[in-house]
Amino acid sequence: MNAIVALCHFCEAHGPRPLFCTFTTDDEKHTTESSKSCVQCSGCSSLGPETVFVSRDDDGTVYCSRESVPNADVTAFLRQAAIRSITCEVSWSKEGGVVYFSDTWGHVLSLMFQLADTRARGLKRWFSIIVLMKDKMLLLNITPLLSEHMQKIAKELQSLGEVVFNEEQKVCSQRALRLRTGRNDFGPSRSLLQLTGNEDIFKKLHSHFIWMLKAGSLNYTETLYTSQNLLQKLDPQANKGIFEENACSMSSEEECMSLRALENLVSKNTFRILLYCTLTGIDIIIKTRQTDSTAILKGLSRLQPVSSFDKCSHMRAMSHNDQVMSCTSVCVLEETENSNFCCQWPGVLPPKCPTVMNRIESAMSNPKFNDAVLHQHVKSLLLEWLGIAKAIKSAVTSSGPKSDAVVKLSQVLGVTPQDDLLVNYWISAFCK
Repeated sequence: MNAIVALCHFCEAHGPRPLFCTFTTDDEKHTTESSKSCVQCSGCSSLGPETVFVSRDDDGTVYCSRESVPNADVTAFLRQAAIRSITCEVSWSKEGGVVYFSDTWGHVLSLMFQLADTRARGLKRWFSIIVLMKDKMLLLNITPLLSEHMQKIAKELQSLGEVVFNEEQKVCSQRALRLRTGRNDFGPSRSLLQLTGNEDIFKKLHSHFIWMLKAGSLNYTETLYTSQNLLQKLDPQANKGIFEENACSMSSEEECMSLRALENLVSKNTFRILLYCTLTGIDIIIKTRQTDSTAILKGLSRLQPVSSFDKCSHMRAMSHNDQVMSCTSVCVLEETENSNFCCQWPGVLPPKCPTVMNRIESAMSNPKFNDAVLHQHVKSLLLEWLGIAKAIKSAVTSSGPKSDAVVKLSQVLGVTPQDDLLVNYWISAFCK
């Protein structure tokens, strides 16, 4: 479990701040370098900047406990978590920890508690135990387990603090003294070692926090799937055509017209129509006089996730003398006598085109991409969206086309309403 467990406190002079942090690391430098935190008083110190507790597990995992973590960004996250855990996210029901989420600062499980202190305002000091991590679902799953142990730690510290508090009260009752004299000079905050009277208190916390980190990793494991493994898990047949050995192979320039050459040949506006029709499965008929229609067909075939233009059944070439039957769903690209091209299509491009179309146009306008790199990039975009189409098809097959699972999966995969026509066509044409 990749997380940070920390003990925080509220200092009368310096506000909420972390005191003691435990984390896993694979960098040996973290076990020897000094802490960079600026400690202003005894209450804000724990081990000291030069002391680091290190424990090594049998599997090679290294656990470090220090006054602060080595990463400056994470230190800022911990400081923010300390402020919220003590001043905002407080559970008065005493039933366990509080979980709150922040995509910016990280997700936190916190438990606030008080320790008796004869020199503190109100004779009590505020402390909290926090668990900071980036995985929201993992944190929710382990909350019951960790929250119970955090309560045990808090009760152990409170029992130690009560013993010291009672002994000091026997010497001089601070409550009676303050009522009689009105004295409100509380002095600097005392360290946790002084409040509990236990010289090994931070060693015990080190052991407790290591147990929390290990318990989380032993009870719940996080598996990161690659796109190939995820598709294999959803549908063993789904990855055919995506992860094959020659899936990204491209035809040579001698066999196929480049996309930029095709755009220059037919004009940019006409090319946009051809690009949209090719991606969404609208029939295309090419009528040429002098230009080789096969070269155009092969150029357009690069805009579909298939290895051969022979599989593009909705694109075909005709002689310029052949008549085309009128149809509302056919795009006709015709070469005129002066070698110019005109496009006849009764439809119009939508205000928002499919995402992959926008990304292809953006790549074509990028001067840093030569033709070879451009074609490989376009192929990778097509394979990415073919994987998206197959994942959505698997979800539709298992739970229905309008189920919440399909809607949420589409949101996660970045499928917008303008992509629906493309995805539906690819599911029917390439996901069989």
